Amino acid sequence: MAAIDLTIVRNEILARHNSYRTTHHSPIMAAQASLNTTAQQWAEYLATNALFQHSTATQRNNAGENIYVYYTTASTATEVFLATEAVKSWYNEVKDYNYAVPQFASNTGHFTQVVWKASVGLGSGAASGIKVINGVTYNAFYVVSQYSPAGNLTGAFAANVLKP
Repeated sequence: MAAIDLTIVRNEILARHNSYRTTHHSPIMAAQASLNTTAQQWAEYLATNALFQHSTATQRNNAGENIYVYYTTASTATEVFLATEAVKSWYNEVKDYNYAVPQFASNTGHFTQVVWKASVGLGSGAASGIKVINGVTYNAFYVVSQYSPAGNLTGAFAANVLKP
């Protein structure tokens, strides 16, 4: 399994979030050590078990969560690539968000969590593992970001997901 420099991943994820958040008039986020810890634990769990699923609210101390996986036959993926692609994939759901009907939707929940105005703490983790898909063995790179306080609260979308 490839070694991942978590400092690079975390700094890049934070920078990408803050860039998108500025566009949506949300305050910049700050790294939060406790969220880094729980996000890393979950990334390692996913990598070890070749799974792609959210942790429970209890496991992440009621923080919000976005998850991402990159499958490749290459031996490695750069930290900047992983961080950039993860946050970009979450943010790109913006194309489906309807500001006129500010509410949760399964196809925009990653985006809304990224820009959620009230979420100001961010922690991230990354881990690599192996995943066999249709008989092909891939290197799987998992990225997890957790948010405090959690976003995507019913009734709070209009105040927290602002138009650029």
